[in-house]
Order: sequence, then C-alpha cells, then structure tokens
Amino acid sequence: MLRQSSTKYQNVYSVIKNNIASNKWPVGKIIPSEHELVDYFRVSRITIRSALNMLENDGLVTRKRGKGTIVKNTTNNDNNCFQSLTQKILQNGDIPSSEILEFNKIVNKDHTKYFTNDTTLYFIKRLRSVNEKPYLVSNAYVSYDLCFGLCENYFTQKGDNQSLIHVLTNNFKINFIENSQFVCARELSNSDSKVLRKDPGTPCLSQDCLLFDHDNRLVLVDQNITFNTLSFNSRAI
Repeated sequence: MLRQSSTKYQNVYSVIKNNIASNKWPVGKIIPSEHELVDYFRVSRITIRSALNMLENDGLVTRKRGKGTIVKNTTNNDNNCFQSLTQKILQNGDIPSSEILEFNKIVNKDHTKYFTNDTTLYFIKRLRSVNEKPYLVSNAYVSYDLCFGLCENYFTQKGDNQSLIHVLTNNFKINFIENSQFVCARELSNSDSKVLRKDPGTPCLSQDCLLFDHDNRLVLVDQNITFNTLSFNSRAI
C-alpha cells in the first residue's frame, strides 16, 4: 500500500491530504477511524497518529474526543502559495533569512514539468532558514519573459526582499490571482541533503507552488523541500 522508500507517516499524510483536496473526503466528513486506517495502510497506530497530527497542525482536520477526526478544510491556509513565508515566520515570532545558492538563466529541458520545454526561465535555488537553522530549500523557476531583468541584486538575506513573491510583486508589478499547490513525500537528494545538513535519502516533503497572473499566465513555480513542518500561529496578510 505504501512505498517503502519514504517514511510511512509521510506517505499516509500525503494520501489523506490528497483525499481531502480532491473532495473524496469533504469538509465536515468524519474520516475513517484510526483502527480502520491502520488496517487500510497496514501500518502501526503510532504511524497513523503521527500523520493525523501533521494534518491537524496544517489546519486540515480537527480531532474530537468521542467523534473522531473531522475534515476541517480542503486547503492548508498556512501553506497558501500567495502568502510570503517570510511574513509567516515573522508572525510566528521567529527570524527568517535566505541565501541564494544558484541564480541562472536556463532553457527548460525537463527541469520542471509545469513550464513547456524550450521556455526561457530564471532558476533560483535558495536556502531558507529560521533562527539561523536550515528549514527548506527553494527551487524556483520564474518566467523570463514576464520578469525580464530579474537578478540577484533584487534579493536580500533579511527583510521583505528575501521573499520572491515580494520581489516580483513590487519590482515587476506581477498581480498574482491564481495559485495551485501539490504536496508529496520524497527523499532528500544528495545536493539538498548537504544544504539541509541531513543524510541523503532522508524522508522529506516536497511542495510545488504554482502562481499565475491576471491573464492566467504561469509566472512562478517554486518547489520547496523540507524535512519538518512548522505550525504557524496566524495567517499572513
């Protein structure tokens, strides 16, 4: 039932999250009990509880004694692609920072499946840290045509300009109106493991954020790789 190469609870998390996002388990529905989930996924109760804890931290479900686990929302508000990670970290009382690892102009050759091949893109690889500790690796692909002139000088290690969304909105007048996101479990690659100071193959989460402008043109694809989940206390504005 589960892929053996990734941590089991992250696989359970991904399957349940996709069931909620696809409306297979709609808002207000009580999802199968822990016992039923143990049988279905063929994992331990501890594994199921770890996955449910992650879903609850993400605001997708609520767990009520005597009733079970109820679907609360179909999307993770804290991980909405419109919201700046920088602002969410600040609102949580922590200190964000960002370091550019790569900045290149590329021609898409299966680098990302979301842009068509032969499209010219900016590729920006960054390490995002919280309180000076590595939190995630961001692999961002930005439309060259829509953001012509983008360069490293627009970014700072601290402050609002470490946010890619802030840079594109304020310097290139991009009006983001649509977004999509996809989350799955995976293993850390050799390059990302070095940056995040974890062993290659360590189970992690991959979140792909796609942002579109008012003409429904894809402007930004940002793939975030992390090995843990932060629970933010409030939504960013």
